[in-house]
Amino acid sequence: MAHIVIDGYNFINRSRSGSIHGDPNLDMLRRSLLDKLFRYKKEKGAKITVVFDAYNSVSLGRQREGYKGIDVVYSSQNETADDVIISWIREKRAGMVIVSSDRAIIDEAKTHGVPFLTSLRLAEMMAETGAHTSGQGKEEDAEEIYQGKKKGNPRKLPKKLRRVTKAIDKL
Repeated sequence: MAHIVIDGYNFINRSRSGSIHGDPNLDMLRRSLLDKLFRYKKEKGAKITVVFDAYNSVSLGRQREGYKGIDVVYSSQNETADDVIISWIREKRAGMVIVSSDRAIIDEAKTHGVPFLTSLRLAEMMAETGAHTSGQGKEEDAEEIYQGKKKGNPRKLPKKLRRVTKAIDKL
C-alpha cells in the first residue's frame, strides 16, 4: 500500500488563485482539503499523511492528529513542513510517495530515489477518481515525476522509473 505524504499548505496554495497567508478561513481550507483526501483515500485505499506548517503556534514539538483516517502532522514552532518532509525522505521510508510543488522537496526526493507527484498532478488524479482510465499515460506520468538521465536498454524503462510507475499505479 502506498503512503502518500502531502505538503498541505503547498497543495492548498497550488489549487487556488490567491495566497493563503493571512487568510481568515485557513482552518476551513485545511478541513476542505482533508475532506477531499478522505474521499480519495476511501476510493484508493492509500495511507495519507498531510504535513502543515504550524503558523502562529507556540508548540515546541510536532503535533499529530487523526482526521477520518488521515494522519495530520503540524510542524514544531521552529520547523517548516518542508523540513519534516525532507527528513522523512532522508529516512527513506518504504512505499512513500511525496506530493509537493516545492523545488527543495522535489530535488531531495530525486536525490534519494523517492517517487513524487506535483500538487497539481495529485489534484488531477483526485478529480479523475471514479472515472474509468485505460492505463494510458502511465509512462508520461512517470516521466514527469522522474527526470533522470537514461542509461541501459532503450526498450525498458530505467529501474527508478519502473519503481515510480509501480508506486503511482498503486495510487
